[in-house]
Amino acid sequence: MNTKTIVFFFLSLFALPFSGWTQTEPEDIAMVSDDFQDAFYESLLQKGIENYDKAIVALEKCLVSQPNNATVHFELGKNYLALKQYESAYQSFQKATQIEPKNRWFWVGIYDLSFQTKNYDRAMAAVQQLILFDERYKDDLIPLYMATNQLEKALVLIGEMNAKYGKSQERTQFKNQILLATKNETSDWKELGDFKNYLDANDGNQAVQTMNSILVNTQIPNAVKHRVVNEFLIFAFNNPQFEGNLERAISLFDSDKEVNVAQAIGKFYQNKKQPEKAIHYYELALQKEVGVVETNLLLLQAYTTTQQFQKAAQKAAEGIELYPTQAYFYFYFGLANNQLRQFNKAKESLETGLDFVIDDLDLEINFNLQLAEAYNGLGDFKKKDSFFAKADQLIQKKKK
Repeated sequence: MNTKTIVFFFLSLFALPFSGWTQTEPEDIAMVSDDFQDAFYESLLQKGIENYDKAIVALEKCLVSQPNNATVHFELGKNYLALKQYESAYQSFQKATQIEPKNRWFWVGIYDLSFQTKNYDRAMAAVQQLILFDERYKDDLIPLYMATNQLEKALVLIGEMNAKYGKSQERTQFKNQILLATKNETSDWKELGDFKNYLDANDGNQAVQTMNSILVNTQIPNAVKHRVVNEFLIFAFNNPQFEGNLERAISLFDSDKEVNVAQAIGKFYQNKKQPEKAIHYYELALQKEVGVVETNLLLLQAYTTTQQFQKAAQKAAEGIELYPTQAYFYFYFGLANNQLRQFNKAKESLETGLDFVIDDLDLEINFNLQLAEAYNGLGDFKKKDSFFAKADQLIQKKKK
């Protein structure tokens, strides 16, 4: 549960933290009326293009007929969280866990919210609930122990998880960070301590000089250098006048085959709800590695978030040329053209791309929702209803 990626359901790519193994997020609803169904699908469509206020209005309509529908409360929580209405988000997630305490995704919602708002005690309580579902959620305790300065507990748990599940890159990075915090001041490592002290003192100029020295020091492992850049990134986020120094740092990792630093910085800004900055760094990342599927999809997500649908359509078309069997590019091309009211282009792309969807139920649901939107725009309401019904069937299939 260590990366910032999670399953995709209507433009929810890379949305929740610490989920390094694939699960299926609940979006399943027992449909009791056309009004409920229409309102629920409207909420998904509005959330997909980040119109969270409208999604909330649609979900509140759902609660009129199903006030104890846990999934609706969970969806409300996600939309409130996106709007940074944290107390409303917590109340919604908590209501979902009260109705269905054995649904782990509802506890993930509380954990995600608590981590984001630095309510670490509540986050730990949520993780303890998640461990009852799967012991691998113990990985999420590591950054919580670190955030609360329980470094010995973190090291012990890292050792336990490595012994049971094998080493992971993120646990190694956490361990290096802890060792960095406790390392004796030798000649090579003293700069790392100085760098941390400069950040703590809010001395950006000295921090930049020290960071640049660390990044060219061949005695310091790349995993530690990545952590240094990450800490400076957090500092620069709060002190934007120093953001320009990130590009020089990126250039020092040009030969690094393990991590695309520009892409990682883009992810940081996307998770911080600054998609315009994310776009800049994704575009830099693609200068280094043109054809990386993940970076292209992240960029498409950011274009969609900022409603740059013309650019999204163009980038998705390029992706189709490079990867003619990659379903996600057809999906984004269809979504973008739906928003551009080019419904026929959307329909054709979505129908073609649907043939390339293999063992990805969430993506298949999204294709059907967008096809319904395309046929709605074309005035073919019979087919619109047909694709909405197909999406509903797939949602019900996820329950089994």
